[in-house]
Order: sequence, then structure tokens, then C-alpha cells
Amino acid sequence: MLNIVVVLSFACLARTQELQDSQTNRTFLDYNSVEQSQEMQLTEVNEDRHTVFYFHKWSNFIVWGILADVGLLANRYGIFLKHRLNLHSIIMGLCVLPTMIADILMSLIWNPPQFHGKEHLAYWHAPIGFAFLGLMGLQSIGGLILKLCIENKRTQKTIKIQQIFHIYLGYFMYVVGKIQCGIGFYEVYNYFVEDGRWNLIGFWITYALIFFWRVLLEFVYQNGTLFSKIFKQKEEQCQPKTIQDALFVQHVIQNDLQSIQRDYNDQMWFIFNNEIINLTGFVHPGGQYIWEKTKGREISRFIYGSQGLEDGSCPAFKHSDKAIQMIKQNTIGRINNINFIIQNNSVLQYNTNLWKLITINQISEKVGYFGFDNEYRKVSSQLTNYNQFGRYYQVKAHSNSQVPIRQYTCIISMAPENVQYRKQLINLVETQLHNKECFDHFHVQPKYLNELPLIIKNYESKNGLSQYIHKNQYEQFQITGPYGPSLGLPNKGKIVIICGGTGILPFLDLLDFLLQSTIYEIVEKKYGKQFANILNPLECSFHTNLHITLIFAAANKSELIGSNIYFPLISLQKQLPQQCFKMILKVKEWTENVCCVNERFNKVFFQKHIGFVSQYEKFYICGPPSMSKSIPPILKELGVQEQDLHFV
Repeated sequence: MLNIVVVLSFACLARTQELQDSQTNRTFLDYNSVEQSQEMQLTEVNEDRHTVFYFHKWSNFIVWGILADVGLLANRYGIFLKHRLNLHSIIMGLCVLPTMIADILMSLIWNPPQFHGKEHLAYWHAPIGFAFLGLMGLQSIGGLILKLCIENKRTQKTIKIQQIFHIYLGYFMYVVGKIQCGIGFYEVYNYFVEDGRWNLIGFWITYALIFFWRVLLEFVYQNGTLFSKIFKQKEEQCQPKTIQDALFVQHVIQNDLQSIQRDYNDQMWFIFNNEIINLTGFVHPGGQYIWEKTKGREISRFIYGSQGLEDGSCPAFKHSDKAIQMIKQNTIGRINNINFIIQNNSVLQYNTNLWKLITINQISEKVGYFGFDNEYRKVSSQLTNYNQFGRYYQVKAHSNSQVPIRQYTCIISMAPENVQYRKQLINLVETQLHNKECFDHFHVQPKYLNELPLIIKNYESKNGLSQYIHKNQYEQFQITGPYGPSLGLPNKGKIVIICGGTGILPFLDLLDFLLQSTIYEIVEKKYGKQFANILNPLECSFHTNLHITLIFAAANKSELIGSNIYFPLISLQKQLPQQCFKMILKVKEWTENVCCVNERFNKVFFQKHIGFVSQYEKFYICGPPSMSKSIPPILKELGVQEQDLHFV
């Protein structure tokens, strides 16, 4: 019995101790639970306190690891888009703004988590970051100023310098931004602790992929492959997209400049070769003022770099193939192309645009006559009306791709056949017209020429086409055309032609046509239309209703190219009741029967020799850059309107 009592007593004591231990354990567990809960809450608070750090890390990674490359590529390929500048500005603005916010917040709230990298790099990372912040502000302000200057329609002389500064500073910031991101990730995750391994590995994989695609797309851009494919697909779709475009094209084809200025003054249109280009909405990367000064004009001379703007505000610049493709993509129509070169259909040839240089005759020290032969092509010997003058041919060296493309006017009147025919005409009127029998032995003008005649001045320029042609007789050249609009001559009224040196060349065929018109009217007046038509086998629209005042500046008599045209014209027109030609020759050596002057081209000169400018329909200017730059302001001061000035 005693044993039972002892056992029960020990059992009660054990149970009591167990209950006490259980209570103690429960209290301990409850304490640990509270402690763990507090620790978790503290951890969450600490994580919230690191939000600025994570925003700084990931925003800079996204911006300078990805978005910066997208912005640069968008600027590269933005040549396709009308709003290229706006797109580039928006993307780069999205790069700058988060970076500036992140840097400012990090400087105000510095509470990063524990780093597992090389913390000493922070001594480099922080000052570079603040310097980078200042550069971003400078670049943003400079970019905004540059954008406003480019879009300004007034002449901007500092755009090129601003662009160079903006581009190189931008690339410098691009490199620094990449390095900064690399330093930041290396500083934090160099020891690959916990998830840091994947942060750092993912960072470098992303950088490598972005760099690969950037290099690939840059190569494709430089190579031009992507551009060629895109534009080749769209080339056949170059046509009016709206009824308004179709009406506009008709006005251009009809040379209805008054309707264009009245109804389509806001259109940024040009003529490139024979294509009507509408670039409304696009911004010229060199400044919008360039398009304002060339609006409505034929622009091939500017595109291929043979000439800069006449006022000297933009020098000659050869545009890239991509720029030419972009221009062609915006073709909305084509002007009527009157082809003066007839293809011989009896012979099939793969490339009938290859012409062989067979004739070189020096006219003066630097100017020569060049005759090109093509057995598969025939050149018409005569332009038949005033609407055909002014078109040009495009010449390219066939065996040397380094030689640039150039544009030259075909001087049909200076071909050997036409020179001989003109002598016969002048001799007929001056010595033989007293007898009708003179027409029995008259040789009519041939219908075709034996060669394509060009007159080219030898300019001193590296790899220039003029030098190449002068030195490479019997070489082959790629010649296409005719291109461009006509001179837009009125059917009647008065015009003024101001030219210097070889600037007379584009007008020689016109003056020759006026000479033939004068001879035709002299013969018609004396013997009637039947005999006059013997002199017009090609049925030209001869008339002298157009009066031309020619102001020609030449250094000496050797530069009077075409004197066998305009000197006889001055003499023969006196046989008509009303003269159609007046010439003022500025030359040091005096010339008989011609109004020779040795005065400067200024306001007094033009007031003296042409009188009131309101009596003239148009003013044509063709000459050296100094002439093209100085004369227009003088004429405008006298009252000539901008639309009445034409550079040839």
C-alpha cells in the first residue's frame, strides 16, 4: 500500500513538473514567435527603405542597357519617318529623366542594402554619376536648342558645329552610361552571393545581346541592304495617294506655278531627275531652311554634290544612297519626259546607256567640246519649241566608281552638223537671199546628230568628273536623260538672262532657236511661208514673240562661247520691224556692234541697262557662285519677286 502511495506521489510530482515545463516551453515559443514576427516586420521595413536603391539600379539598367541603343537606332533608321527628330527626342528624354530622378533620390536618400561586391568602387561610381548628371543636363539643353535651330526656316550658320558637338557628346555619354551600369553591378554583386549571381549574369547577357543586335543593325545600315529591300518594294507604289496630290501633280506637269503658289504653298515639293517629290512633314537634318530655299526646284545638282546653295549658306554636299532612296520613296508623280535620244529598236543591247567618248575639241584653255557615240542611240538635232529647253543629262564614269555623278546640258546647237547648218543659214540671209534660186541648193538640217554633244569646263577638284572626261578619251560613260523641268519660258513677253563664263551654255540652244526664228521670219517676209518652210523641215514652232535681254560677263574674248550664235542674231534681227534680242556684254576687250560695259553688277547698272523690272516676266541666273550670291539681293531690292527669279 505504501508502495502504491509512493508511486502515485512521484507520478503527481512528475505530472506537475511536466505541466510546468510545458507552460515554460509555451511561453518560450510564444516569445520566439513574437520575436520572429517583429524581425519579419523589421525586414519588410528595411526592404521598403531600399526602394530608392532598387529604382536607381533597374532604371539605369533599362535606360542605358537597352533604351539608349533603341534611341540611337531609331535616329539612324528614322530617315524613313517624318517625325524623326520628335521620336529621337522622346526616346532620349525617357533615358535622361529616370536617370536624373534616380541620381537625385540616391543623393538625398542613401540607404542601400548590404553589398556583396567591391564596395570601394563606390568612390568612383558616385562622382562619375554626378558628373554624368551634369552632362545629361547640358546635352538635353543642347539637343533642344539644336532641334529648334534645325526646324527654323531662317538660315542657320552654326547647325553643323552644333550637330558635331551634340553627336560626339552623345556617344561619349553613351559609353560612360554603359560603363557606369557595369561598375554599379560589379560593385554590388561581384561575390555571387544568393541571387546576385543571376543579377550579374543576366546583366552581362543582356548587354551582350543588345550589343550584338546594335552592331548587326549598324552593319545593315552602313551596308544599305535593308534600305534597298524596303525601297525596292515601295518603288512601284510611288504615285499620288490622294486626289489633292493628283491635282498637284497636274499643276506641276503643266508648269502652273501661280496655282501652286495659291493653293499648295504649304507643300514642300521638289523635282529630282524627272520625279515629283513631296517631302511635306519631313525636316532636313541640315536645317529646314535648306528646303525652304530649294522648294519647287530641281535638286539633283544639290543631291549629287555638284553645287551648294547659291547664297553660300550651305556648301556642296554629296548625299548618301540612303538619302536618295528616301527621296525617291516620296515620289508622287513624274513630269513629262520629252526624249531627244531615240533608241534604235533594230538592235537589242543589254545596256544602251553606255556612250563612248570619241571627240574632244578644246574651245578655250579650260573648256572643251566632247562628243559621245552610241551605236544603239540617235540624238535629235533640233528642239522644236520653247518648252523643251533647259533639261540636262546625267553623266557617270563607267569604269571608275570613285568619280561622282554630274549633270550637264546637252548643247545641240554646238554639234558639228548644226554649226555647219547655221553657217549656211546665215550665209543664205546675208548674201544669197536676193534670188529664189538659192533655195535649190540649200541643204536642210539633218534630223539626227552623229554624237551627243556636251561642253564641259575642267575644274580643279580631286576625283572630279570634268577632269576625268578631259583625260580619258575613248572611255565609256553612263549617260541618262534628259532630266528635269524645262526653263518654263513664257510664250511671249520679256525675259532677262544673266550669266557668266560657262553659265551661257544652258541658253545657247535657246539663242540658236531664236536665231533660226529670226531667219525664218526674214525669209517669210520676203518670199512667203512656202519658201520659209524649206528652212523648217522639222516643223519647229518658230516665232519672235519672246524678247530676250542677255547680260553676259566673260573674262576675255576666248570665253565668248557661242559667239557664232548671238553675234549674228544681233545683226540679223535688224531686218525685222521689231527686235527680239538685246545683249549687254561685260568684257575687258571691246567688241564691235555689241553693247560692251566694264561696270560692276549693282543697282545702278541694272537700272541703267534693263530699266523697270516690272516689264519682265522672269529673270534667269547662271554663273559662278559669286554671281549667284550677289545678284538676287540686288534684283529683289529693285522689286523682282522671289518667284520670278530662276537659277539654272
